[in-house]
Amino acid sequence: MLDLATHLGVSVVFISDVERGNRAPLTPDKILKVTELLDVDPEPLLQAAAESRGSFELDATRVSGKARQVGAALMRGWTELDENDLEKIAHILQRRRQSE
Repeated sequence: MLDLATHLGVSVVFISDVERGNRAPLTPDKILKVTELLDVDPEPLLQAAAESRGSFELDATRVSGKARQVGAALMRGWTELDENDLEKIAHILQRRRQSE
């Protein structure tokens, strides 16, 4: 646990509190650092954190204006998307990950 805390720049107590549910889940950027360190898929952890918080976070600071526009539109229309729409979005994102 010390290696993980050091990698994230937090204390062991902080990690322990997150594990026990005494603190909110790690932020998405910290989750990505954890999964990088452990070489695991980040999506299940990001999904679990979002379910715990009741929302997903999108970092709008390092993206284009068009990306922010699409993110805002997605937030507005999220509940109206059907399974087919979601599958199309998932397919686009999967293709992107595979090309990296």
